[in-house]
Amino acid sequence: MRQVNAIVAALACAALACGPGETGADRTSGRKPNIVLIMADDLGAETLGCYGNTVNSTPRLDQMAREGARFENAFATPVCSPTRAMILTALHPNRTGVLERLDSPLDTERKNRLPTHLPTFASVFRAAGYVTAIAGKWHLGDFQAHSDQPASHGFDEHCLWVQYWDGERRSRYYGPHNWEDGTYRVHGEETFGPDYYSDFLIDFIERNRDRPFLAYYPMNLIHGPLVEPPGLKALAESKYPDDLGPNERRAGHMIAYMDAIVGKFLDKIEELGLDEDTLVVFTGDNGTAGNLESRLGAFKLMGGKRTMNEAGTRVPLIARWPGTIPAGTRDAFFSLLDVMPTLSALARIPMGHPVDGMDLSHSLLGKPGQDREYFSMAFEGDVYFVRDKRFRLHEDGRLYDIPVSANETRYSMDSLAGKSAHADARERLQARLDSYMVIRKTDESYSIVPFGTDGDRFKNAQDAAGQADTDAPR
Repeated sequence: MRQVNAIVAALACAALACGPGETGADRTSGRKPNIVLIMADDLGAETLGCYGNTVNSTPRLDQMAREGARFENAFATPVCSPTRAMILTALHPNRTGVLERLDSPLDTERKNRLPTHLPTFASVFRAAGYVTAIAGKWHLGDFQAHSDQPASHGFDEHCLWVQYWDGERRSRYYGPHNWEDGTYRVHGEETFGPDYYSDFLIDFIERNRDRPFLAYYPMNLIHGPLVEPPGLKALAESKYPDDLGPNERRAGHMIAYMDAIVGKFLDKIEELGLDEDTLVVFTGDNGTAGNLESRLGAFKLMGGKRTMNEAGTRVPLIARWPGTIPAGTRDAFFSLLDVMPTLSALARIPMGHPVDGMDLSHSLLGKPGQDREYFSMAFEGDVYFVRDKRFRLHEDGRLYDIPVSANETRYSMDSLAGKSAHADARERLQARLDSYMVIRKTDESYSIVPFGTDGDRFKNAQDAAGQADTDAPR
């Protein structure tokens, strides 16, 4: 316990030391920047044109990438709820205790939720004078059991898909059931959820154009079921090869529609004359679903959702703020853990509580500063890894040589056999992993019922086949 407390104390010192200095927010207008944060569902980086995909049509995100900062090495968790908790709180999954999906079949009393005493970026920004809103997908607790969500986490307005109500699973697309500002509402089949949620936030932006706002859109797209959106089919199919599979065709249509929704936000911000006052950030919550193949020229990649590897955790990250963020590619690491401290620094909001994330605002602004050298991850079932730009080491000793210089290498799943291979890298990463694996839940005032998966999909398949790697030191 003393060791854990020492780590927490160190984090507190580091976080509080990273107060906001001179940033792009210090403009002549003196206005704090508006924030629009969009997070797609089940969208790995490899699905977008600006990341090399040669099948899917994503013109508006490609535009964002040309006009802003596109991060080559951005990472999330392998699955939904842990990322949603991580991006909101800037805490590691093993620190929040949210290590898998919170809608666990073992949680028969629906007690699982994001604890209200953990500060979120919404509560931090609201305390600093921002008006805040969220629409789309929550997946951090049942609304019938915890009706205070998400208002108790710092959001002034909300419109969120209801996953379950009276024990029945509800549609996320056509005819969605929503939790709208504390009221349960049922919509007809003519309502397409992603349009409804984006319209909700665009209305919020219009009504609050004269004050600093934070609009958070955790999308439902492109999570299954694979549906046909109400438009843009011709655009979606414009680059399809003849041999593209049916799942990929449907998913490509959903991606094109998702891209157009991002464009709606960009167009509205420009229409309101808020371009130079608004930071728009786009990312994804985890890797692409495992039944979908992405094509990047001749290179083909199966989705890696729920796997502790590159395909499971590498996501897009694009940030656009005309006049403040210089256009270009960023090679530095960025974890969605870093979103809160980075946005807070850009908005000149002091971080008054300890977090695990880093302030990487200098990277967005194209300035020198302390970069993230490692990305660490924890998953239910005592599964861990730590990664740098060359190697990834897992808790069971598997070591991968996966330099970020090419897709063929970064997505490789061929582990290094032999305990002596790259001993210096193994020793260095093992020290990082050991310190990361001792992190535990912030306190004992709450508990999380596990989902019951006991490990990531790739590792479970290996173990079931009796083919687990044996390259760990003995």
